[in-house]
Amino acid sequence: MDKLIASAFLAVRSLFTYGMMKIFIKSIIVTLIALVCFIFFSSLFFTWLAHLLQGHLIAHFLPWLGSLGATFIAWILFPGIMPLIINFFDETIAAIIEERNYPESMKGIEQAFWPKFWHDLRFSLTAIGLNILVLPLYLVPGINLLLFYSLNGYLLGREFFCMVARRHISLPETDDLYRRHSALIITAGIILSIMATIPIANLFAPFWGIATMVHLYHRLVPKLRIEFIENQ
Repeated sequence: MDKLIASAFLAVRSLFTYGMMKIFIKSIIVTLIALVCFIFFSSLFFTWLAHLLQGHLIAHFLPWLGSLGATFIAWILFPGIMPLIINFFDETIAAIIEERNYPESMKGIEQAFWPKFWHDLRFSLTAIGLNILVLPLYLVPGINLLLFYSLNGYLLGREFFCMVARRHISLPETDDLYRRHSALIITAGIILSIMATIPIANLFAPFWGIATMVHLYHRLVPKLRIEFIENQ
C-alpha cells in the first residue's frame, strides 16, 4: 500500500509538469464537445418524440426531462467515457512524466495507433454498457455508491494501469503484472472513480490516474525499477 500512497502523491506533483497544461486544455475541449454533443442530440430526440406524442400529457415535459436525463447520464457515464477521450493524450502524458522522472525507461514498445485505439474503444463501450446494465441498481440506496465505485474502480484501474504497462512490456506480461498487484491497482481505480464524480476534481482525474499508474508501474517492476529523480 505504501507504493500506492507514494505514487498517488507523486502524481499530484506530476500534474504541474511542464507541458501538462497544454494537454489539459485540449482534453477539456474534446470532453466538453463530446458531452455537449451527447446532450444536444439526446435533447433533439426527446423534442422529436414530444412532437410525435403531441396531445399526450407527457409530451409537454419530454424535452426538458430528456435534457435533464441526458445530463445526468453523461455525469454517471463519465468514468466510462474518460478512457476513450484520454486515448488521444495518454501516450503524451506518460511520456512527459517518464521523460522528467524516469528518463532511462523512455525506450519502450512501439504501439500502432489503430489497434490501440480499437482496444480502448472496446473497453469504453464495455464500461458504458456495464454501467447501463446496472443503472437500475444505482437507484438503490446503500448499494448504488458501493456498486458504482467498485465497478468503475475495477474498470479504470485495470485500463489505466495496462495503458501504462504496455508501453514497456508485452500484453501477456502486463496481464501477469496486473494479476499479481490487482488489489493495489483496483484501489487506485476506486480513488480515480471517486475523483471522476467530484466537480472540478473530475477535470484532473484522468491526468492524476495516468500519473499515478506511471509511478506505480515503476515501483512494481523490480528489474526495470529506476530511482525517481527529484527535480527541484
